[in-house]
Amino acid sequence: LRRDGSFVCTFGSEGDAPGQFNSPCGVCVNAAGLIIVADANNHRVQMFTRDGTFVRAFGSAGAAHGQFCLPCSVCVDGDDNIFVSDCDNHRIQVFNRDGTAVLRTVGTEGHGAGQLDCPSGVCVD
Repeated sequence: LRRDGSFVCTFGSEGDAPGQFNSPCGVCVNAAGLIIVADANNHRVQMFTRDGTFVRAFGSAGAAHGQFCLPCSVCVDGDDNIFVSDCDNHRIQVFNRDGTAVLRTVGTEGHGAGQLDCPSGVCVD
């Protein structure tokens, strides 16, 4: 949508190929104008140009660094680092601007200090 609420475009379809989605949950736009989408049931994050052209995807199913189990939300910080709430792995993973490197992981499963229980959203200021 444009700032005035008017429609711009639609892109993607159901599936697991690049540019397709299986439960897209979170979306944000970085400083370069790339649209970043948490593709939850495909256990990945996808990036698109403003017109919906597929750029790249990162992540796969699993619990290792760079892998996801239901990524639910995405946001970017002032340096365009990408924050992903990795719901069923009970953590937030932080990637560089193109998603090629995990910069850090925050949280472990639980209810104590520094622990998370299925984080479904993420926001930075």
